[in-house]
Amino acid sequence: MDLEGISAVSAAVVAALGVSAAILVGRWQMRGALRAAEETGRAGIAQAQSTYRAALDAVHIAADATHRQWRRGIRRDAYANFLLAMTRCVQAAEALPTGQTSAAQLTVAEDGLAQAKHDLTAALWVVKLEGPTGVAHIAGRVSGLTRDLTTALTRRAEHFRAGDKLHRLGLTNPLAVELERALIEIVAVVEESGYNTHPAAPPQEVAEAVGQARALYERMADDIGAYEWIALLNEALNYLPDPVALQGQLSSTVEELLPACRQALDARPRIEDLSAAEFVEADS
Repeated sequence: MDLEGISAVSAAVVAALGVSAAILVGRWQMRGALRAAEETGRAGIAQAQSTYRAALDAVHIAADATHRQWRRGIRRDAYANFLLAMTRCVQAAEALPTGQTSAAQLTVAEDGLAQAKHDLTAALWVVKLEGPTGVAHIAGRVSGLTRDLTTALTRRAEHFRAGDKLHRLGLTNPLAVELERALIEIVAVVEESGYNTHPAAPPQEVAEAVGQARALYERMADDIGAYEWIALLNEALNYLPDPVALQGQLSSTVEELLPACRQALDARPRIEDLSAAEFVEADS
């Protein structure tokens, strides 16, 4: 091969080597660029995830705060409605007629008391539903005492109406006067004997006084009804519950309920965990 042929071959080899080197350098550069792009992409994804979690946490915290405020308002309304229902129930019992009244007026008053008792039961169920357990327990005691008090007030009103009727009958009927005296005698005997409970066999003197009064009642049963007679007799025997004592017990229990309600309304869940399970635990 002459000198020109050797030069041509050498030039071709050099050119081929240059192209290969360029390809290798390009690949290295592309791999570096891809690795940089992957790193940038991973960093961007991590930043996006962090931003998303922070935004989601902020939404959760805001939603939890709104829920707590809503729940507090529901509980406050439940407690207030229960206390109002209790007050209305007592007022309805206190408004029962105690003197001469028409059957229609008495029916209206008794229906009002029945509705007030129904409203009290409904309000208690709402308190039990909303909780917490401590408040619901005390509210149940308040409801029970309220019913006991309304029963006592109802019995007292029945006695007053019966006594008023007997007194008016005594203006024209001597038997009514004798029955009044017989009932007074029962009161005196009960006080002397200390008989103020319900034993199976009352003292003989009490039984005799009751027998004399019952004999007079039977002679004028057309004028004094059975319910009126029972109301008069129960009062004479000191069987009727004392409204004053029950009112005191109710007031004391209400004073116990109020701070429990305030504590439930002011309670806050722990900050470190805002999960739903934590709120259930905090509210219980």
